Amino acid sequence: MRVYETELPGVGRRYAVSFPDGGRLTVLLGNDGSRETYWRADEDGDSERLFSLTEGQARKLAEIYDGTYFEPAPDDIDHALEDARIRWVEVGPDDPVVGRTLGESAIRSETGVLVLAVQRGEQTISSPDAQTHVEAGDVLVTVGTDEAHAKLSAHLD
Repeated sequence: MRVYETELPGVGRRYAVSFPDGGRLTVLLGNDGSRETYWRADEDGDSERLFSLTEGQARKLAEIYDGTYFEPAPDDIDHALEDARIRWVEVGPDDPVVGRTLGESAIRSETGVLVLAVQRGEQTISSPDAQTHVEAGDVLVTVGTDEAHAKLSAHLD
């Protein structure tokens, strides 16, 4: 099996997988987060679109192929984290949170964004608590809705 990766400027990346028994699977990862999957049975044939996945669906499919065990969520909370986004936010030297603790900066209470970790140079502070100080140059690993992340951007300005 051979994998070919191609940068598609302005579009995203294309991964093409050629199988020893024949056929080629192509996955287009769009800059917008889309994932399109195509199959071509032989070199002379046309590619047929198989399906499109969201980022979350693609992650689940990867876990299945990887053999990673995960426990499905109960049906009544099937979409509980559907709108959650993980983002990496760099703290600038003039941001109002510099020199304050996470608790003092009120990121969670003011924006709804939860700080999962703080990357400080080579050090990662996992599950930081309210007493964790924020420094210029820190990268905050955050989770929240798009709306909450917009509030965080405004909070840091």
